Amino acid sequence: MYFKMSGAVLIILAAYLYGLNLASMYYNRVRLLEELLMALEMFLTEVNYGLTPLPQAFLSIAEKINRPVGSLFFDAARLMQQNKGLSACECWKAALRKNTRDLDMPQRNMDLLDRLGSIWGRGDKSGQQRQVALIQELLRQALGEAQVEHQKNNKICKYLGLLGGMTLVIFLL
Repeated sequence: MYFKMSGAVLIILAAYLYGLNLASMYYNRVRLLEELLMALEMFLTEVNYGLTPLPQAFLSIAEKINRPVGSLFFDAARLMQQNKGLSACECWKAALRKNTRDLDMPQRNMDLLDRLGSIWGRGDKSGQQRQVALIQELLRQALGEAQVEHQKNNKICKYLGLLGGMTLVIFLL
């Protein structure tokens, strides 16, 4: 009897934790988009007011932003500093490929980051500012969508995990 009860509790607990894990994916997406927006603000500040070269600006951002967004900027800066003849765009895209798994974002958001890479080091300062501002606006829209998804699916995932575990226990008993 005690084995059945402890097994039932473990099944319900495991299913609930699975639901929490699913809910945390929505939260992580919101957090990543917020950090990307913050990193782009830092970039604009570094370039506009500090007149910092791109690799140093990326390193400065990487020090202030948490993983995995900070790792993306760090890897891009490191590739630029290795001076292998790669353009800033190629360095960004290589760093993006390396960090894709850690970023764990939908393809449409990854496409925005890929598009962002095409503006690094191209054109004049004001052109880059306009392009970064456009990407920021698109990321803000993606952030709004991610927040709506998070609010909508957070409780659903938790409750479905709990109810799924309880249903499994009922079928097993």
